[in-house]
Amino acid sequence: MEADPLAPALFAIKLGLYGSALLAAGLGLHASLNIIAREDRPRALRTAAVAGLTALIFAALRLGLANVQLGGANALLDPATLSWTWPALGPSSTAVVVGAVAMAAGWLLRSSIATAIGAIAFSISFGLTGHTQALESPGLAPWALGAHVLIAAFWFAGPITLWPARSLEEATLAARVTRFSKFAVAAVPALFALGVWLGLLLAGGWTPLLTSLYGQLLIAKLAAANFALALGAYNKSVVTARLQTAPETGQRALRLTLGLDAVLFLIALAAIAAATSLTGPPSP
Repeated sequence: MEADPLAPALFAIKLGLYGSALLAAGLGLHASLNIIAREDRPRALRTAAVAGLTALIFAALRLGLANVQLGGANALLDPATLSWTWPALGPSSTAVVVGAVAMAAGWLLRSSIATAIGAIAFSISFGLTGHTQALESPGLAPWALGAHVLIAAFWFAGPITLWPARSLEEATLAARVTRFSKFAVAAVPALFALGVWLGLLLAGGWTPLLTSLYGQLLIAKLAAANFALALGAYNKSVVTARLQTAPETGQRALRLTLGLDAVLFLIALAAIAAATSLTGPPSP
């Protein structure tokens, strides 16, 4: 099969879309769950709104690129071509629009309900297109993917929410990390179980998961995510205590683990973007 010359562009667009959508959803969740203190919430909500708008731009670019892939450069804004691409990308794009509007409303109105709706909408958008929708019998897979993304978004925003900035009081930081950890402990098993189940379902079993490029990219994503979860466990069991007993030492450790988290999240994002743009599920 001839390689698609636009595949690298699609990879870059999906990387931007996934990253901005996860960041918006994650910050929206942190605000809705009161992980972020009330006085710090406006800044976080503004960042979530900007990330939501960025996701909307990337969603529009994804749709435009799909038109070009189908009909050539002149089909970028062609309504006839759009009638072919919209059924596949329309529901997901609509969910991104809802998410972006909800995040903007959450920022302007200081509404936790709006930000929660935005986080859910962005997460659902992942399951409304792509490989789960291409399954012969999608069943609960798109909804399971949405739940998986929602939990992943909670983790993805951690390095920003929990970063020990100089302006953040020690007691506030310790409380924020403690509250984040309480939710994280409950989310870890679901995140791992959903990730493994979806990987097996999309790849078609253990053998194609282990031997195909698509499956190996999913494994790389799972491995990066699991390392990030392990760092989260270390933060909960060790760093949280140090923040209370030896704040300076705890903050140094937290900066290190959060920096590693950010790198691992980028690896996971790149793996998923590559799996959905540069390759695809193996043939049965």
